[in-house]
Order: sequence, then C-alpha cells, then structure tokens
Amino acid sequence: MRLGVTLCASLALGASAAPVAKQALPGEFVEFKTADGWLLKAAFAPPAGAKTTMILLHGTGQRKEDRKRLAFPLAKAGYGVMAVDLRGHGESRTTPEGEVITWKKLRATTKAANDFLDMSHDADAAIRWLVAKGVPEETIGLIGAEVGGSVAIRYAATHPKVPLVAMLSPGMAWQEVLTVNALRAMKRPTPTPLLMIYSEADKRSSKEAPILFSFAKTAVGDNWATLISVPQERGTRMLGAQPDLIQRIIAWIENPAAPPIPEASTQAPVAAPLSQADGH
Repeated sequence: MRLGVTLCASLALGASAAPVAKQALPGEFVEFKTADGWLLKAAFAPPAGAKTTMILLHGTGQRKEDRKRLAFPLAKAGYGVMAVDLRGHGESRTTPEGEVITWKKLRATTKAANDFLDMSHDADAAIRWLVAKGVPEETIGLIGAEVGGSVAIRYAATHPKVPLVAMLSPGMAWQEVLTVNALRAMKRPTPTPLLMIYSEADKRSSKEAPILFSFAKTAVGDNWATLISVPQERGTRMLGAQPDLIQRIIAWIENPAAPPIPEASTQAPVAAPLSQADGH
C-alpha cells in the first residue's frame, strides 16, 4: 500500500514538474478570408488602450512564428500585434480551389498574375478583421520583411489611413513586387512615416535601400523618413544580430518623427542614379 502511495506521489510530482510549453506568439490564434478566397491564419494580441496595432508581414518562405522576436517585445510594450501567415506560407497553404500548396508554387512575375503581388489582399483582410473587432483603422500600422515590406508599402500607397510603415531589408522588386512607384504615391497632404532598415552585409538591400530611401524622403519629407543600417543578416534575422534594434523600432513607433537612436550607422550611402529604379 505504501508503495502505491509513493508511486502515485511520484507520478503527481512528475506531472507538476513537466515543463510548460512556450507560447509561439503573443495573443490568440485567429483566421479570416481574403477577398479572393484564401483562408489565412494569424495570431493577434490586442493593444493596451489606444496604442497602435502592428501587422507583421514575413518574407518569402517564412511564417508568422518567425516574427516572435519582434512580436513579444511589441506586445510587452502595450502595442497590438498581429502576425500573419501570408498565402502559401505556414498554416495558410490551402488555395481557394482547395489545393494545399507550398510557397514554392507561388508565381512571381512582372506580368499581371503575380501571387506575391496578390498578398495585398492578405494585408487588407487582416486590417478588415481588426476593424471588425473594434480596432480603429487609423491605428493599424504595417511592418514587413523583404517581400512583406514590398506588400506593406504598396498597400499603404493606396490606403492613406495606414499610420506608419516599417520595411526590413527593403528592395525594389522582391518577387517582382515593385516598390518605387508605391513610394512615389506616398506623397500626400498628411505624410505617412516610413522606416527602412537594411544590413550592410546584404548585397541586394544595401544597394537598393538607399535609393528607395531617397524616394521616401521626396514623398513624405525628411522628418518622416528614417533609414537605419546594421552590420549583419537580412530581414527579421537582423533583430537577433543587432539586439538593440528591437527597442529602436519600438522607439520609432512611439515617435516616428524623432531621429533614430544613434547606436548603429544611419548614414545612407550615396544613392545610385534614379534610372536604376523600377519606376519609369
């Protein structure tokens, strides 16, 4: 009998000592449909009070969980956070026709049919879902990495209520999603603050980000365009290579007109001739 009690006690102790699984992302998991029929999965943590809600858009071949390095600090600071699996990625892989695909089957073309360009529907569906839940549209910003940044700026170009946009490793044509004309379209009476962050080790973005930044300054003005460079990595991997970068992003969201915290270089290299841009 004593053996049975001891065994039960040991099992109870073992159960109580079992490690608690870490939360993949802050908030709860949600889903919503796009205008063209994709069912998207996302994670949403609501804002504290009237704080901004940031939608996080990943790069090619990634998923919403890859945004956790930024999502948790944003949520801890009281900002709303929605990390989305874009079409063909993560848990959002079932087409409107019912076929389950991977991102490798998505089309990237300069012609009309570009699945990555259609991700603007994904951003729109996320914003529509948030608005339906009572989040004011004018408090919903966008942070995108690589092609996610291209989608973000193109969406903001035609939706002036977007309060701010951050692009990690911006490019002129990630997956043939062009950005120069979108930046030109940001020129309007009420400027939308823009943040661009690139790595000096990223051969593509280090060449293209300063050119895009010149268009950003022309569109929204010097006070509302910020460029930050870091030494290593690309996309959201820059957040791990440069630990203070997360707090600098949060500081920019809090006050996008303020200059960046001068820890890393913010001096833009000389821009290449504008004829190299995609807008022509």
